[in-house]
Amino acid sequence: MVIKTTIMTGIEAKDNQIYKKSLLYLIVFLFSSAVLTSLIIMLSDEGERHSIAITALNSAAAVATSLGIISIYRYRLNGSHAKSYLFLTLGITLWFCADLNLLYLYFAEGITEQKQISISDIFWLIGYAFLSLHLISVIRTIHVKNVSKTITIILIFVIGFIIINLVQSASYNLFINNVERERIYNEFGITNLIITIMYPILDLSLIIPSVIILVNLYREYQHSIPWVLSSLSLLTNAIADNGYVDDFIRGSPSSWTWDLFYINDFIIMAAALYWFNRFHISDHLNVNKAKNE
Repeated sequence: MVIKTTIMTGIEAKDNQIYKKSLLYLIVFLFSSAVLTSLIIMLSDEGERHSIAITALNSAAAVATSLGIISIYRYRLNGSHAKSYLFLTLGITLWFCADLNLLYLYFAEGITEQKQISISDIFWLIGYAFLSLHLISVIRTIHVKNVSKTITIILIFVIGFIIINLVQSASYNLFINNVERERIYNEFGITNLIITIMYPILDLSLIIPSVIILVNLYREYQHSIPWVLSSLSLLTNAIADNGYVDDFIRGSPSSWTWDLFYINDFIIMAAALYWFNRFHISDHLNVNKAKNE
């Protein structure tokens, strides 16, 4: 029994070394991708910057969506995490469809920024529901190790989120006169403004479960890494939404810096799904194969 335990401990230690090395490579890849993409967009001509950004966004979204579909195909729907990654894949696929529609509108119709409700908003809003279900499914499979610490960190995030939005709203009302405010309402329409403001509110449905996952998952490389990365990805998206909505309400063109956040959101998500395919699903399939033999 002692010999068997020693062998298993040795195998686990070897596996952890493999996971740590792979994680290091993945972090280097993520950092390099983020820096390279940012430099290409920042150093490009101002007139070409948005076209490069929207192309990069859709490329990253296509990669993440493809890896999600591959995950579902390999893992099927009978694994312990099948529903979680099914919801995740459906969510990012819908977001990819929304971004693909923006790509079409930009290159085919010359619309540089969408200021009216479109089919993209429908895809994004439905996508939030599936991504929230993904995070809830993950939380149901983990154990909250420190409830008080988790609640404290969630409160910090939520209070900080509310304060930032209140400050933005106060500064907006302070520096804009009634005539300008009425012009913005007439230009965008109250319905468009309401739908746009919904995005930061819906982001709370991603922020809170993402924080719970990030606080309570660590030191278990094989299973926790994809969940941590997917949660980090959705937090990145929430930051971008908050900045974009602030620009939209002020009536100013959306800053290209938010495009960088959206691009990196999909890059991080692609890394999460790569890890899930590379380690979790492969090990799952190998175990099932061994059982069948």
